[in-house]
Amino acid sequence: MTAPAAFAGVAVTGIHLACALGDTPATVWTGISGALPGLTRRAERHTCGLLARDVTEDTVRLAVRHAVAAWEQAGLARLPEAGPSAGRVVPERVALVLGTTDWGAADFGHHLPANREQALARPHTTADAIAAALGLTGPREVFVNGCVASACALGRATELIRAGRVDTALVGGVNVLDDSVLAAFDSWRALDRGPCSPYDRSAGTSLGEGVAFLVLEDAAAAERRGADPVGYLTGHALTGDAHHITAPHPQGEGLRRAVSAALADAGLTPDEVGYINGHGTGTRANDTAELAALAAVFPSGTPLSSTKSQTGHTLGASGALEAAVTLLALQRGVVPPTADGALGPAADPPADSVTPAAEDLSGPTARGEAQDTTDFRHAVSVSVGFGGQNAALVFAASRPPARLSKPAAREVMVTGAGVITPSAYGRSAFLAHLRTAGPAPLESAREAVLDEDELAPHIPSALWTRLDPFGRIVLAAAGLARTDAFGEDPPAGERVGVVIATASGPVTTHTAMAELHARGLTPSPLLAPNSVAAVHAGHAAMALGARGPAAVVSAGDSSGLLALGQAADLIRHNHADTVYVIAADEAAPSLRAAFAHHGLLSKHTGRPYDLDADGGVLTPAGVALVLESAGQSARRSLRTLGSVLTCANAGAPVEPGGVEASGETLARCLTEAATHSGLVPGTPLHLYGTSWGNPALDEAEARALATVPGAVLPTNITGITGHTQAAGGLLAILAALEACTDPVVGRRPLTGTRRPLAEITRSLSHPGPARAALVTATSWGGTCAAAAVRAPA
Repeated sequence: MTAPAAFAGVAVTGIHLACALGDTPATVWTGISGALPGLTRRAERHTCGLLARDVTEDTVRLAVRHAVAAWEQAGLARLPEAGPSAGRVVPERVALVLGTTDWGAADFGHHLPANREQALARPHTTADAIAAALGLTGPREVFVNGCVASACALGRATELIRAGRVDTALVGGVNVLDDSVLAAFDSWRALDRGPCSPYDRSAGTSLGEGVAFLVLEDAAAAERRGADPVGYLTGHALTGDAHHITAPHPQGEGLRRAVSAALADAGLTPDEVGYINGHGTGTRANDTAELAALAAVFPSGTPLSSTKSQTGHTLGASGALEAAVTLLALQRGVVPPTADGALGPAADPPADSVTPAAEDLSGPTARGEAQDTTDFRHAVSVSVGFGGQNAALVFAASRPPARLSKPAAREVMVTGAGVITPSAYGRSAFLAHLRTAGPAPLESAREAVLDEDELAPHIPSALWTRLDPFGRIVLAAAGLARTDAFGEDPPAGERVGVVIATASGPVTTHTAMAELHARGLTPSPLLAPNSVAAVHAGHAAMALGARGPAAVVSAGDSSGLLALGQAADLIRHNHADTVYVIAADEAAPSLRAAFAHHGLLSKHTGRPYDLDADGGVLTPAGVALVLESAGQSARRSLRTLGSVLTCANAGAPVEPGGVEASGETLARCLTEAATHSGLVPGTPLHLYGTSWGNPALDEAEARALATVPGAVLPTNITGITGHTQAAGGLLAILAALEACTDPVVGRRPLTGTRRPLAEITRSLSHPGPARAALVTATSWGGTCAAAAVRAPA
């Protein structure tokens, strides 16, 4: 889709936030502008920014409270209660986008036997709870790529509004501290003994807790309903360093590119920016690199400050929290200070801790006091994360001029694939397996493991011992895909991106962290980085030479299709020419035990859409698809596997962990994907579902598939592959593209299913040759996705 002919911009109409300085925007701003200390002692060794909250308020409740407050501050009602006036904001046209590094329970304790009831908690549980509280049923996406997660969420929401997919977006980030996070940073010797001192002593960071939500709206729609915007989000960009897993590029090369690209996106020059809210963690490596990057973009000096000496580093929430602070500063025309730490004992400052770049960038801002300014119409907020990820956001105080529509969206091609499953390694082997295999055997699947000898050739040998099982799946799938698409001549550089999808994340590492915490032990500096999903994206980026946009999506089983949608949009909107979209999940013993505890594993074999289905066959898997612009693939004379036409997603109105029995929201996604792809009713289609033998999911998906008009053949390969979580959607995409050209694959619809559900039985006649396909996926908690693909011309 393209933006409206005269797009009015993205207005920020509501903000709510909390951190160590307070529980409302007013109290937080008072603390920041007054350089008030916010950091306190947490036990004996750590100085942190702690939220003042009831001990019974967990991450989910905390996020819901502040999301609702931001929504109400924007002048919007809870949609289920709004009555006829809710026509101003249509629930299906509101996106919910979250950034976090919270994986579901403190200290990863949900992976321990004593906490099996919490074992299926995931990052998207928080997003599902917010959507349920407010009645939001539009697109729902969750980013978990470390310290840039909520900045990434803001950029994604902006693109959804610009593209006309939604009118409104509720976007935010949340993170609370636990012992395991502090132990990980301790293992890297990254913490200051006192309050951190960004751009000054730079002896280490201080961690903090925080939550922030912003309401974004199409500026014209906000104006029509009489909203009073706080400001406007006018530009954004993501880049990668492909340099190191935990250290930034020494000259901040990736951050420099992110800021320059965000300014170009906003249509601004550097001298029009009146304030920079820096990442400013207080670590020597980060501060030095960041200052070098900003000095390269703003050579004349622009006021710069960091709030982390007051709030602490709030990790996944920091992008949203600092975006909110930047908007408050912009609204008031005040440049906030970088406050000096007020607690001790602090480390002695190294003699060379203040670099010339810091002096150049300090501008009129003195440490410890705010500065009023008369010329302050635009501001930039930057974020930097593990894995070499960088994000930049640009804000304006007043509505920018309406921009012309963007150039026509570029066609997105699939030019290669890599597959990792216990039964097949590589695209060709996987497709051959689909042609001949029977149902996934339960007994072998219970102990299914991936063959390390098959993985090793596709992973740089220097990385092998640093990677956990999740990382090895990611890199092996990516390596196979790169070879499949490009042979010995792969592209690299700033126009190559990476988007990773996972439902359960690095379970083996999270379980090891939980076990160490339970025994009172600390993790090693080699183990701890693998607990951060952004690190795996960073390993992939380095191996692939990808210095373009990077993101990690985690929203349950639909994550693979959500990541496909973002990766395709990066190419459509000209942010990248090549993107590796990689979906991976383990089947670690702790995860199998969790599935068994909740009655999700089959006693027989995987039987999708079967009246006798009793669960799934949990299987480790990874799949990587190489996406390229049609122009680039044509110039390189590459053969293509097909094209990605459209991806659609939405959230069902159910509680966290629930399933919409009617399948109505998934049916809406299918309709949207078909309509926006130009697939008119009656077009012969292959129709691929990904439910995996769970009766509730099977019945809901079957009802949704039955709504697709015309000649369709419902197909599901999970009877062969087992339940592969986030990888299931991309495996189905690959199978669907092959079915469009190979009648053998296209005529094996339901391997393992013996007594199909009635909704499926009605559609089991083959439609004849079909050159296009729809693929669906659904997550516990209501996130639904559908993608439309077409065979090569």
